[in-house]
This record gives sequence, C-alpha cells and structure tokens, in this order.
Amino acid sequence: MKKEKDILNKYNIKNIDFLKVGHHGSNTSSGEEFINSMNPKYSFISVGKNNRYGHPNKEVLNILDNSKIYRTDQDGSVRFKVKNNKLQIETCPP
Repeated sequence: MKKEKDILNKYNIKNIDFLKVGHHGSNTSSGEEFINSMNPKYSFISVGKNNRYGHPNKEVLNILDNSKIYRTDQDGSVRFKVKNNKLQIETCPP
C-alpha cells in the first residue's frame, strides 16, 4: 500500500464522489487510511459471484461502510451517468 501513501502525499484527494475499489475488493486492494482519507460517497467493486478468493474482503467492506457500495456480483452491471451536473446510477441485476 506504499503507492496509496504516495498518492495521498502527492495529491489532496478528499471527499470524493466515486471510488473504483481495486483488485475486486481484496484485502490488499485498498487500505483503511486510503479509503478514509478519500471518504467516497459511492464505491464500485467489480467482482464475480461466489468467487473462490472470497472477494470482496469483509474488512474492506467494513472500511467502506460510510459509502454506498455497488458490487457486480449483487447489482449486476452498473452505469454511472452525469447529466446536468447530477449523478445518475442505474443497475441491471444479474
């Protein structure tokens, strides 16, 4: 998670609208400091249903608790559209 620390040190990224969670939400994908610093309103996790790795990791989901989480294994495809400066989120269940 050194790269995450580098990003936090180099850029002032706080209170973002949208975070694409890395590596299917694995326990090595996004650290607590990184997520809490960004404080995303919405988080998106691309992950296969009943995958053998147990992704997304429960600890990562707990860290993302303040964020509305969209997961492809539960929500299917997710479309984020910005129209007239308003975010629209549509899902298509699997």
